[in-house]
Amino acid sequence: MKWGVPYVFDKILLPMMKWEAATFGRPVLAVILVVSLAIFPVLFLPSGPSMWLAGMIFGYGFGFVIIMVGTTIGMVLPYVIGLFFRDRIHQWLKKWPKTGAMIRIAGEGDWFHQFRMVALFRISPFPYTIFNYAIVVTSIMFWPYLWGSIAGMIPEAFIYIYSGRLLRTFANMQYGDHQMTRLEIIYNTVSFIIAAVMTICFTIYSKKTLKNLEPEEKGVNVFNRHMEKLPIDRPKDLGLHPSLQSP
Repeated sequence: MKWGVPYVFDKILLPMMKWEAATFGRPVLAVILVVSLAIFPVLFLPSGPSMWLAGMIFGYGFGFVIIMVGTTIGMVLPYVIGLFFRDRIHQWLKKWPKTGAMIRIAGEGDWFHQFRMVALFRISPFPYTIFNYAIVVTSIMFWPYLWGSIAGMIPEAFIYIYSGRLLRTFANMQYGDHQMTRLEIIYNTVSFIIAAVMTICFTIYSKKTLKNLEPEEKGVNVFNRHMEKLPIDRPKDLGLHPSLQSP
């Protein structure tokens, strides 16, 4: 049974996978994927292709570990770098007061509130590369930021792994390496529907929740006043051990 695989998949993705398999061993490929997942968010580049490759090459077990290790580093690095450029990030956020106000409101409340808000931002369509840097001008502490980010990344990681494995199955079928049975067709169809429904539900829930954080005009004005004094009033407690905090 042959499937009509899109041109980009047939002519670009498969040759790239074969080149990587022939050029690098699996341990080296794992390191390359972890490094790419760690560095791409720092450079405002999408991590999706690396997560797809992790799923296609390593599957659910080790692929999940690679994605979580790489993305965790990729969430910590911008946070640490952002601490050295807080004034510039602060000035940049003032150009988009509503977005800045949403992020600031997410930093209010106790540890669990901050954890929950960060997880929702991760699940939502909000650009995570921007969020990684913008978070440093809020009151969100490091640990709820880290654990909330990890929790929010888990559903996305499994969706990327699943879609990567599905693409690999289509590739094997296209080249005659694998014939899909009726049971496999049913399994993949049902799995795809479940993954799509979960993605839609997560997105709708996170967007609806974050929509409630969008400030009215009065809230934006309050945020602007808050931003004017933020570099002075920003608490230094990052949730780290006192010996690791800046003086």
